[in-house]
Amino acid sequence: MGASIISSRHNPLIRDLRATLRAPSRRSGVCVIEGWRLLEAAVAAGVRLDLLVMTEAAAADPAAASVREAAQARADREITVTPEVFAALTQVPGPQGVLGIVPRPPADALAPAADARALVVVLDAVQDPGNVGTIVRTAVACGATSIVACGPTADPFGPKALRASAGAVFQVPIGFAGGAEEAEAALRSAGLRIVVADAHAPAPATVATWTRPLALVLGSEAAGPAPVWRAGGALAVRVPVLGPVESLNVAAAAAVLLYQAAGLVSPR
Repeated sequence: MGASIISSRHNPLIRDLRATLRAPSRRSGVCVIEGWRLLEAAVAAGVRLDLLVMTEAAAADPAAASVREAAQARADREITVTPEVFAALTQVPGPQGVLGIVPRPPADALAPAADARALVVVLDAVQDPGNVGTIVRTAVACGATSIVACGPTADPFGPKALRASAGAVFQVPIGFAGGAEEAEAALRSAGLRIVVADAHAPAPATVATWTRPLALVLGSEAAGPAPVWRAGGALAVRVPVLGPVESLNVAAAAAVLLYQAAGLVSPR
């Protein structure tokens, strides 16, 4: 722990840190992990911290001792700040007084190495970061082997998506494609079967087979999946609904389909 406590928002390090926090993760090359739960998940995944920031209260919290010690062991630098300075850094309501700056993981390859057990989750223009993070978390829970984010999909390493994933973004390789065309060509070339979630598909997901290697494509709720997926011969399926709603939220639909793809539930 540093001997002094930073008490000024105008401290050069704090000014630089605030600029980093305001920059998109893709540009800054780092991710912000705030709160003990997210910090614990990142450390458990083997992530190193460029910087660990805590208030005195957080540094002395006995309930967080084990997480704090594990984070300190993986931090290249550590600073203590006053609550007022931390308030200028936090990005969440009800902050816990701890955050870390970690390197953004390198992008994974779009086409995974040949693996008969591959389950790739493709996010095609899913623009809500909360949905992106929730889908990543569900994908990891269901044993997905990689994620592909296409086009204008919200950044999985952005603060909101990262929090929604509860740190799961550090547990799975994530690749990026400029658009659906690039992703479709790469996945098909790698020999993956492609199943597309489409609220307007004639076939219900209950009749689909989930033979791997497999890519499951999830599109935006507004526009649905890009036409290139269907044009390439992918199987399109919908999640059946019984009540008077058109379709499920994309994250809810993803959970239904991923649990089925993982063999954790069986169709009737």
